[in-house]
Amino acid sequence: MTIAVIAGTPVDTQMGVELLNGKGVEALGFPVSRTPEEQTAFQVGSQSAREEAVGAILDQIKARGLERVLVYCNSLSAAIDAHALAEARGLRAWTPMDVYGELACRYRRMGVLAANCQGAAGVERAMVNASPETLVLGAADLGLVLGVEAGAPPEELVERCGLEHLLRFFEDNGAEAVVLGCTHFPYVKEALQRRTSLPILDPAERLAELVLEG
Repeated sequence: MTIAVIAGTPVDTQMGVELLNGKGVEALGFPVSRTPEEQTAFQVGSQSAREEAVGAILDQIKARGLERVLVYCNSLSAAIDAHALAEARGLRAWTPMDVYGELACRYRRMGVLAANCQGAAGVERAMVNASPETLVLGAADLGLVLGVEAGAPPEELVERCGLEHLLRFFEDNGAEAVVLGCTHFPYVKEALQRRTSLPILDPAERLAELVLEG
């Protein structure tokens, strides 16, 4: 079984491929954009252009005989209906949004760290649709994504981006957990966890389980 991975840039696409490879599954990557800036512009542009571009990638995937698609990008998942686009081509798709609803049923007040506001809005939508009582405290930082792609040390990124202050904000406002709302951010998970008693939640493992169970 080979699974297709669609994500925003070559870096997070490769992260998705490596996630599945670590489970003993072969994966092929299909990045949508070349850089985080280009991907953000793509996500806030024309809806029809987004659907056409992702649809063309899904057509490539189907032509290769693949049937399962992991959309390994939070903000991209918020900007398109990946499930509908995949189903229209006889494919099955999973996105990080499939996991956020599950998390919302376990917590009533959650902090979210996303790459951009598209991603933060998508996470909030998924959580509140699953659990209307859940309150989402959101923040977005594309600069953190750029730092991850540049390979800056995690501790340096946490300091540079002021994330210790953000964690304190989440704590002061009663968050029960902090969700990594971008697939780049497991890169700094341990550095974040060292600075807070709140659990730092990475949806990647559960997402991989859903794809493999599917």
